[in-house]
Parts: sequence; C-alpha cells; structure tokens
Amino acid sequence: MKRYSPFIIGCAFLGLSSCSNSPKTDSFNVQGTIKDMPKTMVYLEEIGLNNELKITDSAESGSNGGFKLACTKDKEQKMYRVKMGTKFILVLNDEPTVKLKADWDNIEQYSVAGSPGSSSLKKLVNQMYAYDKMFEALHMSVDSINASPKHDSLLTVAQSEYDNRMNEMRSYMKQYADTTKFLPVAVLAALRVEDLLNDQSFLNKFTTSLDKRFGNQTLVADFKKLINSFGGSTKVKSSSVKLHTPAPEFNIKDFNGQSVTLSKYKGKYVLIDFWASWCPPCREENPNVVAVYNTFKDKNFDILGISLDDDKDKWKNAIKEDQITWTQTSELKGWKSSIVDLYGIESIPSNVLIDPSGNVIGINLMGDELKARLEELLK
Repeated sequence: MKRYSPFIIGCAFLGLSSCSNSPKTDSFNVQGTIKDMPKTMVYLEEIGLNNELKITDSAESGSNGGFKLACTKDKEQKMYRVKMGTKFILVLNDEPTVKLKADWDNIEQYSVAGSPGSSSLKKLVNQMYAYDKMFEALHMSVDSINASPKHDSLLTVAQSEYDNRMNEMRSYMKQYADTTKFLPVAVLAALRVEDLLNDQSFLNKFTTSLDKRFGNQTLVADFKKLINSFGGSTKVKSSSVKLHTPAPEFNIKDFNGQSVTLSKYKGKYVLIDFWASWCPPCREENPNVVAVYNTFKDKNFDILGISLDDDKDKWKNAIKEDQITWTQTSELKGWKSSIVDLYGIESIPSNVLIDPSGNVIGINLMGDELKARLEELLK
C-alpha cells in the first residue's frame, strides 16, 4: 500500500522559540489536563509538510497533569503536535485557544474543546487508524489463505473485500479533503488517498479547489511542490500528443552530450519513456520496462529514455542501479524540459509508443499492458 503522507511524527527538531504560558488574544494557546500523567515536559511543535517539527513552546506539567502552552498566532492554518514523552495529540490553530482532556493510559480517547479544526482533525485521524487496523487484518487473512492448500476461491473473496474497502477509503478521504474547512486537514486527507499520484483527475480538481478555498497560503504551494517532487503533477496541460497522429519531432542530448532526434528511430517501433531518478513510481516501473526491452529489442523495437532529472550524478546512478541499457537523454531541467511541454506530460512515469511511420499508437502503457501490446504488434 503506497502512502505519501508527509505529516510523519518523530523527526528532528529544527528550531526553538518560546512564548508566554498565559493565554493571550494575540497568541495561539493550548491548555490541557491529562489525568494520571507523570510530571514531565510538554512541548508544542509546529508540523511542517516535509516532516519538519519546530518547537514553539514548552512547559513542565503540574502535579494534576495540567499544562499551558502558547505561541505567536499565525494568520495561516497550521497543524501542531502537543508532545508528552512518547505520546502526543494533534491540534489546529483555527481558534485562539484549544482545550484538551484525556487519561494518560488512554490518551487516544482525548476530548477537545474550543477548536472545530482540532475536532475535525481528530475525527480524520481516528478514521485513518481504523482503516489501518482493518487493512492489517485483511493482509493477515490473505496470508493465512495463501498458506492453505486450496485457496483460490477464498483468495478471490478476500481480494474482493480488500478492493471494496480500498475504494471505500479512497472515497472517504476524497470527500473529507474536498469538504473540510481546514487546510491542514484537507491536505492530510488528500495525501491518504491511495495511489494519489496516478489519480490525475482528483489531483487537478483538488489543487484548483485549494486555491479557491484557502487562497495563497504557504501550505497550498508546499503541497503542489511535494506532489511534483514525487513525480506527480498539479499542472493542467493540453497534450500535443494524440493517438494516430505524428509524434512531434525533437532534438535532445544523450548522457554523453550527443544529439538524438526522434526521426533517428523511424522504421522501428519506439517507446519514448519519461522518468526521473527522484520519482519513486518511475523506479518501481523500471524493472518492467527493462524486461520489455530485453524481450523485444531484437524485434524491431527500441526505447528512448527522457529523464526529468536536473542532477546528472543522480541520473547516472539510477541508470546503473536500474540496469537501463537503452539510450538515455535529458535536458537536466526537471519539469522545465521543453519536451515535457511539447508532449504535454502531466505526470511520470509516462510513455508514448510510436510505430515505424512515426505515428502515436499508444500512450501510458505500463506493465503487462505494454507487454501485451508489443506481443500483438511484434508477434
């Protein structure tokens, strides 16, 4: 199960700035009482999108488990972690003061008051935990079925249940992301949409919605950058590539600085493969592409790799690690590559299959689908 949720707890502290413990109208205040909590330091930490945790205040808890924390009020919506030893509670700064109550031995069942955003966050996180437990149980069930001698029919039922639950979770997360009034909650829900990077329709709709709902907040821009860094895209482009039309010509340098043109491949079936060393889904797909190349390379078929890297050393290492032997090219400009715009590439991995006449006969054929298409063409 792939997840791209950067709100990960347990990272290095990046900064320290202390505020007064007295509630103020110009501060964000967190007040709490944790019954039976041992006397300990309590920290208020701002959570960044790329795993950063920044301490904004700290205080020692009282004998009754009480504490007060405060930091400068921010105009933008942000997520915070109230950390007590190894335990924590997540809150939002949508209101000046949020009040927490819990039992130390059952802190997950905390109550929150004064902050609708924190209540919404709690509801989402509880549902996330519930889905995690459910999928863990389903995985254990599948493992048990696989261990039995006759398991095909049972496995089909288990797989159906898994798929239904996965679709249920996707729908829940999408709806939560689309309807919540709180920006950090919307982003967290979106990042829990399974296979998010391949759901371009939702990504485009969601990012457009973020702009309209939350304006020019930093988290909106950070979310778009994060998606692009994982190989997805929040851009909407009109593709220049259409089936049964000539593929646009281009001239690009290979790894050794030699010019490569698309017309060089005329007379062959050629797969233009868009990828990058920094793109996890691309690296996962590369073994399939290598297998296809090794199977069909002697049957009038070739591959032309176009990398969206901007670091030549990382590109070189990835070529070696993934055992790529076909021609590799790149402008080393990342998403600013002119061929990205020429071909209207919206996400990677992406590919275009061209026939010997130079016409497009396939777009984004991956895994078994690509292999089956080539078997049909080159049998």
